[in-house]
Amino acid sequence: MNKTLFSVALLLLIFTACKEQKEIKNNQLHTYSYFAEKLKPDMNYNQIVATFGEPFSDSGSGIHIYVYKLADSTKMLIGYTDKILYAKQIDKNQQIINELIKF
Repeated sequence: MNKTLFSVALLLLIFTACKEQKEIKNNQLHTYSYFAEKLKPDMNYNQIVATFGEPFSDSGSGIHIYVYKLADSTKMLIGYTDKILYAKQIDKNQQIINELIKF
């Protein structure tokens, strides 16, 4: 019984550790420079996620607006339908700091 309980506890511990590693990778905070270097206007959704991870949110209405939190507490917004319409960095007051891609 003790071996079985120990085995179950060990498996739960391993599963939890793996899940936390995935969440850290998906929620990695990038910099504006990283987006400027890696984001290309012809990227599709799968390429965006492969490069930057899952967005923190999708706040669009009519189009997708993928929101990525950056390491400096600003955000990168990527407007997307079937292609990237725009990409811009905003501050905490929702003011545009930089525009990477304009429609």
